[in-house]
Amino acid sequence: MRVFTPVAVLFLHAFPLSKEMFSSQMEVLEREGIPYVAVDYPGFGEERPLPGELTVERITDFVLSKISSLGIKRLVPVGDSMGGYVIFDMFRRYKDMVKGAVFVSTRAEADTEEQKKVRYETMERVRREGTAFLIETMLENQTSPATKKDQEKMSRLRCMMEKATREGIIKTLKALAERRDNRDLLPEIDVPVLVVAGKDDEKVTPPEVVRRIAEGIKGAEYKEIKDSAHLPPFENPEEFNELLLSFLRKVL
Repeated sequence: MRVFTPVAVLFLHAFPLSKEMFSSQMEVLEREGIPYVAVDYPGFGEERPLPGELTVERITDFVLSKISSLGIKRLVPVGDSMGGYVIFDMFRRYKDMVKGAVFVSTRAEADTEEQKKVRYETMERVRREGTAFLIETMLENQTSPATKKDQEKMSRLRCMMEKATREGIIKTLKALAERRDNRDLLPEIDVPVLVVAGKDDEKVTPPEVVRRIAEGIKGAEYKEIKDSAHLPPFENPEEFNELLLSFLRKVL
């Protein structure tokens, strides 16, 4: 089956979650009649791991291969954290497909040597112990005080993270550690861009880090969302959806 949709929103989830983190956004877009696609990365959500090593580029190609049969000509990707790295790669290699973009809680810089070391140490620990310790760390680091008080939200996040496979997590950690620096790309991005940070994101991508993306892209819009840390679309969907719809109405 082919569905010919000129433009669709593409949701790109954070690590180590799944497309379910955008469930509120999907509901709103369905109500508004805006086409969208949401894909799990290999080894996360409903997707099994891929054989061989992963890179950000391979993840991008995997995502685009999943939607290639839909006949979509252009995309407005919405990427949280790791999803932002996929958006940057799309600009590098599939620029004509990108009509606009929403970067959420992400950064343009590559990992420092210290950050790479931590990722590789985490990979080895996941190999030895499994993923339980990582899930506890992510739940602590990625959420705001307001989200931590919401047991229903915390439970949903835990369930999403527990679906991630050990193999998928290990391979993706390496892909994140070895990703390229995207600061050189910022001046070349010439489509409408919205950049969103969580005001309470102190441990992963603080607002001042996220803001640099907007500062490097001519005409980019920058917003901060309260009661959110690393996962604004999930933590404060009401405020995020308002920003997203306003942006999509201008782009589409």
